[in-house]
Amino acid sequence: MVMNHETIIFTPIIAVFIGLIVFTILKKRKRSAKSIYKLIDDLEKKYIY
Repeated sequence: MVMNHETIIFTPIIAVFIGLIVFTILKKRKRSAKSIYKLIDDLEKKYIY
């Protein structure tokens, strides 16, 4: 079985790159506790009552 050197080198690089992209997107979407409680309250009013 022959291991492809490009696969060994690029797989961790691509995984780290994708992780950084996801981390930056989640960091931008960070919400304050007040907005999260408001969102939960609105959803409760919409679907429960």
